[in-house]
Amino acid sequence: MTSAISAILGLLSAAVTIYTILCFINIIISWFPGAKFTSIGKMISALTDPYMNFFSRSGWLRFGNIDFSPILSIGVLSVISSILGGITSTGRIYIGGILATIIAMLWNVGSSLLSIVFLLVLIRWIVLTIKHGYTPYNSAWNNIDQFLQKIAFKVAGTFVKSTFSYQKALLITWIVFGVILAAGNVLVGILVNICYQMPV
Repeated sequence: MTSAISAILGLLSAAVTIYTILCFINIIISWFPGAKFTSIGKMISALTDPYMNFFSRSGWLRFGNIDFSPILSIGVLSVISSILGGITSTGRIYIGGILATIIAMLWNVGSSLLSIVFLLVLIRWIVLTIKHGYTPYNSAWNNIDQFLQKIAFKVAGTFVKSTFSYQKALLITWIVFGVILAAGNVLVGILVNICYQMPV
């Protein structure tokens, strides 16, 4: 690979990294009311919203009031930056390395989403156990339950055909997600090693 191409790829990798940081800042300022309407907020939003809206528009990563699409949008930029950086540092296009990076990125995004739900399910199950299944009408948990109930009853219903409570559905879901996370880490590790052993 010529030095000119390597330099261009290096610049592209740096640009993607900077854009990733801007997207991350955009996510952070969206947590603060009015921050997006400042001059800096408007500039960052103008640069990053078109890209990030591409992922949020589909709606398949939105569960109730929770939107997981920013995680995927950041993940895609990270894998592009890693691939460009790898090509720049090695001076060659290594298909096995690119495949390994893509597989690892997809699993990182998927496992991150699964881990969030995994922890949320565990916390909710503990709270319900302590409160003996009682939830006040005006509790903040009611909004979270709208999200968790759909997942918990669907997952638990796959394994248990008899009638079960919300608490039991949460426990079954937590166990299933734990097994998926553990098995997924092993499987992805094997696949990544296979990719790296592919001939150049």
